[in-house]
Amino acid sequence: MKYIVLIFILFGWINASSIYYQHKVSQFKMLTNDEHKILMLGDSITERGLWNELCHTDDIINRGIGGDTVQGIIDRMDYIHDNHPQGFLMIGINDLLNGQSVHYVFNNYKKIIALLREKNIPMVIQSTLHVGADAPDVYNKRVQELNALLEKFALEQNLLFLDINKTLAPNGYLENKYSLDGLHLNGAAYVQWSKILSNCFNYTSTVKTK
Repeated sequence: MKYIVLIFILFGWINASSIYYQHKVSQFKMLTNDEHKILMLGDSITERGLWNELCHTDDIINRGIGGDTVQGIIDRMDYIHDNHPQGFLMIGINDLLNGQSVHYVFNNYKKIIALLREKNIPMVIQSTLHVGADAPDVYNKRVQELNALLEKFALEQNLLFLDINKTLAPNGYLENKYSLDGLHLNGAAYVQWSKILSNCFNYTSTVKTK
């Protein structure tokens, strides 16, 4: 029951957040001095991360937006600047929760990667996160299927694939210790995620890892 309520809240937030979404995109349009920073791209799971503090650097920009989808990323591609030294992408869970097929998400994911390559941004594909164990099994099955396609695609395209689920969802669902609602992440989860990221930064910068 708790998860069913969460799903209705999530869908309500997505529908109610269109003005919020437009405001965020309008900010990104105005920002022009971010080309030399690591790009974090995704939905609310990315947006809520305080990445510079988590990774002990000033070299990361956060381009996550709550409620975003694969088509949303495509639609705002004009406001992602060229030549970032590295980018990390996580997207797709909102699509899957909203009933989109795995292949719809995957096909649009490939379009996103192609567009980012045109912008000369070396991308890292991060696994779409599982949801909590209280969710209907179908959601995590879809996430697993999507991630299998993404990992295979990354190998074929010579891209790094980071399986964040190995740490946060080792049993096929998001661990309770990393989330209060079975979808979004708490502080402990972001600390673990940031450790994974810090080991994958591939250029000389002010990034410092502990």
